Amino acid sequence: MSGGKKIWKIIGKILGILLSAALLVLAAVSLILAKPQEDEAQPVESPPVMEHAPALDIQNENELYQLILDFPAPVMSFMSGSGMTFVSGVSSDTAWNGRFARTATLYWQTEEGVSVSLQTIVPAEALSLLDGGFHFSDTEGPVLFGNLSIRMENSRLIRIHTATDRALYVLQLPLSLREQVPALTQSLQLFAPHTGE
Repeated sequence: MSGGKKIWKIIGKILGILLSAALLVLAAVSLILAKPQEDEAQPVESPPVMEHAPALDIQNENELYQLILDFPAPVMSFMSGSGMTFVSGVSSDTAWNGRFARTATLYWQTEEGVSVSLQTIVPAEALSLLDGGFHFSDTEGPVLFGNLSIRMENSRLIRIHTATDRALYVLQLPLSLREQVPALTQSLQLFAPHTGE
């Protein structure tokens, strides 16, 4: 009798081991099947090569739509009702890395008459077009258009910039407006012709 019990114990252990192994294999197969398949790597679109275009100068806010219409990426500007007054704007090309970079620069004033400039630069990698002489600020940059920004300063100005896949966006304002940075950045928006704005 004791010999039969030992055999059944051995058979039970073998069946337990086989069952455990089968469960492990089943779990591994389930994990492999449940894991989302990696999408095939999509080729990264390189920015279109821009043809040189003549500069466009605008002197009033009604002409802003024309500048936005002719620009190859959404343009950063203040929303209506922000309390800012439009002064002027220009879109122009600059030689950059053997091709052209295009910059839209908009000049605005606060209610107190303090000047603020907004730049939209295509391509987004054209950081070398930004003025030197700035150092990183101890204050973090705000989130702009869903992206973290970098805040830099010099003895007179604050510069905040961020990039999307389409363009580099730069806000420049005097140090005297440091307390107004949150309100000013919350009044910024990207404008493209299809938005109808």
